[in-house]
Amino acid sequence: MGKTAEKTTPMKKNSLRPHVDGTSARSRRPACSRWLAVMLLCGLLGFSACGELRPHPAAFDPQAYTPIAYRDLLAPGPAGLQAGQQVRVRAYFWQYLNYDPAMVRNYLTLLRYPVRWYQLRWFATYDTADLTGYYDLAAVTPEQAEQYKLKRLDPVMLYGELARLGPGLYLQVFHIEPIAED
Repeated sequence: MGKTAEKTTPMKKNSLRPHVDGTSARSRRPACSRWLAVMLLCGLLGFSACGELRPHPAAFDPQAYTPIAYRDLLAPGPAGLQAGQQVRVRAYFWQYLNYDPAMVRNYLTLLRYPVRWYQLRWFATYDTADLTGYYDLAAVTPEQAEQYKLKRLDPVMLYGELARLGPGLYLQVFHIEPIAED
C-alpha cells in the first residue's frame, strides 16, 4: 500500500495558492482585466446616460430661438433637432409633475450634477387643448415655476434649449410667454 501512495500525484489543497515557481493554477491577470473591462463598460454607460444642465442666457432675445413644431419636440431625432439648439414651441401647459419622468436617466445624471439636478421642476404639456401630444420632458427652475404661475391648459410659448438626457433630449425652458387665445 505504501508503494501505491508514492506513485500517485499529490493533490493540491488550494488550487489558487501560488505554485513553487510563483504562478497559480488560475492566472490572476485575466480576472483583473475582466474587472477593468466591467468598470470601463459601466463608466461608459453611466457617462452616456448622464444629462446636462445648461446655464440660463444672460439676456432674453426671442428672435434667437428657432420655431419648431410640437411634433418635432415629441420626436427630436427624426426632426433633426440636436442638443444645444435654442428652440421655441407653442404648447398647452398641463401640470407640474409629482414623479420623475426619466427616473433612471436622472439618477445616473446625479453623478455629474449632484446638487443642481434636483433643482429642476418637471412639467407636462400637450400639443392641443384636446389633450393630444403629451410631452413630459420639459423643465424649469423652482423660481421660474413661482414666477409664471401657470394653470392647466394655458396656451404658452416655451423658449428653451434642448439638452442631452441619456440617448434622448429634454427641453430646459428659459422663458415662458402666455399666448392670448382667439
